[in-house]
Amino acid sequence: MKKVLLLAAVALGLSAVGQDAMNSRLLQTEITPTSAAKEKVEDILIKRGGALDANYDYTDFLYQFYSSDLTLGAITTTPDSSTVIIYSDGTPGYSYNHAVGAVYDFNYYGWGANEFNETDQVTIDSLFVVGGYDIFNSSDTDKIRFTIFKGANDFAAPFSGVQYNAGTFAALDPAAQATMKTMDYAGSTSDGNQGGPTASNTLTIDYTLSAADTSVAVVGVEVPNGGLTMNGNELLGIFIEYLPGGNTTSDTINYQTASGDINPFAFYYYREGNTSAPQGYFIQDYDSTSTNCSNFLFNTTRYAAHPTASAWRNDQTSVNSLYSHLIWVAASGTSTMTVQDADLSTVSVFPNPSNGVVNVELNATTSAAITVVDVLGQVIYSSNTSFVAGQRQMIDLSSNAKGMYILSIEGEGVNTVERITIK
Repeated sequence: MKKVLLLAAVALGLSAVGQDAMNSRLLQTEITPTSAAKEKVEDILIKRGGALDANYDYTDFLYQFYSSDLTLGAITTTPDSSTVIIYSDGTPGYSYNHAVGAVYDFNYYGWGANEFNETDQVTIDSLFVVGGYDIFNSSDTDKIRFTIFKGANDFAAPFSGVQYNAGTFAALDPAAQATMKTMDYAGSTSDGNQGGPTASNTLTIDYTLSAADTSVAVVGVEVPNGGLTMNGNELLGIFIEYLPGGNTTSDTINYQTASGDINPFAFYYYREGNTSAPQGYFIQDYDSTSTNCSNFLFNTTRYAAHPTASAWRNDQTSVNSLYSHLIWVAASGTSTMTVQDADLSTVSVFPNPSNGVVNVELNATTSAAITVVDVLGQVIYSSNTSFVAGQRQMIDLSSNAKGMYILSIEGEGVNTVERITIK
């Protein structure tokens, strides 16, 4: 368990937040990329075989990609939609956020793709989430519940979500239950049924909150029985919910008066700029084909008495990685990565950043496939190119929007992934 190391990392990113985080309806702060974050991003692009034991997250990946164009939010979570929350500015709102979740892929280029082969066995040792906890009622015993599972690396695999009882729709207490489900939507667009089968072979771990977890807290649990083992080509699903010790039905959480029948817990998340969108995330390889990951559910549902349409979306999943809860995974295993950088051709990509016109140069004569994808995983450029040692090949991406892209070059004697920026 690597909670001590993780606490240091969290302190670096959240020290400016402190106690005020729980008293803000939407806390926003600029994030400055750190040298450690940049080094970590560079490190994951190096193939490293052998024994590995590390914390896996992609917060540093976002630091590098989006720099200070990130804001920090705190989202209060309860098991139902009848709880009223009065924020520090006095405005009330219903709790329509019931859980947070993530799906991780060790073959995603921004996570562990260059550390484990698809056939390597990976052991999930510990899980961590960052949030804030306020105690209004000291007699309650509150818990954070982690549920984890694994599945095949495709869109038939189980994904984290919230499932509602049949017949649940507007103005009715949905009695939400945290379950795993598939990505495919099989519900009705008229009555708010989420539908879809649930995942099997799940593992649940409870963490009992205490006064030590108030303000900014790192909640960490070890996975029992030696951890959860999976292959590098499987998906890891993590579902995290807050279980108050008191009754949440028709309760009021009042941040102005620090009162309520239950103690609020808020999960922290990062989001890009000031964009309003579901807070969650989706770490899947960039060759995924689904086009509706961010909002694949119906958009007209109203739960409880919340007045607006599309007030809550079931999975809170974003394929572009811009809405991320702070969830970490400690994993270990023996990597069979055997490709040494010294044995590969040297690749130069310049200028970077550029205006969209990029030069690629190899120190060897060979044929290779060049592919460029955006952060949504969409291929924007693809070409089979014959390289002559020392001669540059030009790629014109100037018709694409400004932002970050991933360029990969694969062929005999060459295998590289580079981040490129169009300004």
